[in-house]
Amino acid sequence: MRTHLSLFALSFCTIALVGCTRIETPDLESVPGNRIASDARTSRVVSLQLGEQPGAFQVEDVTGPAAGEHLCYRCKYAGKPTVVIFTREVNDSVTSLVQQIDQKVGENADKKLAAFMVVIGDQSEAVKEDLHRVQTSQHIKNTPLTIFDGAEGPAGYGLAPSTQVQVMMWNNDGLKVNEAVSPQLSPEKISELVAQTKTILN
Repeated sequence: MRTHLSLFALSFCTIALVGCTRIETPDLESVPGNRIASDARTSRVVSLQLGEQPGAFQVEDVTGPAAGEHLCYRCKYAGKPTVVIFTREVNDSVTSLVQQIDQKVGENADKKLAAFMVVIGDQSEAVKEDLHRVQTSQHIKNTPLTIFDGAEGPAGYGLAPSTQVQVMMWNNDGLKVNEAVSPQLSPEKISELVAQTKTILN
């Protein structure tokens, strides 16, 4: 009799814990604004959305005032309208873009416009030499040229893996420009991107 009672008690406990207790799983896709959680289910790359505030990330400064050090330019430029050029290679088109953005930064010093360029994934000495060459040949004075350790770019930014260049611009109101350039960065596109700096100036 005692054995039957023990088995009954065990069965009752099992039912109580598993069958009767419902563990509610939130429907992530139904939560307003839960963009990242929803898309994580499908493993899609979701880029930072307009209006969002970009997160902090570390880079190695190659040509800027902190050359040779690791730091967060996103943090250093907090509160300033900022342009960031993410690129997977350093070529003539990227060189032209950073030169023109650097000129804009100089022209808008009174509005505290800031910029930096980030080479994604490649930390070789050859890339560092290329960045020093760009700085010298184009007289880059206001835009640190940096490198980021990681082929996917900073966490939360969702850089498009199929594009070579992605330009983001933000201010205190959040992200204003997010342009993934493919397949090539044409002179017309460079002019268009440079002109968009006005969208973040206060």
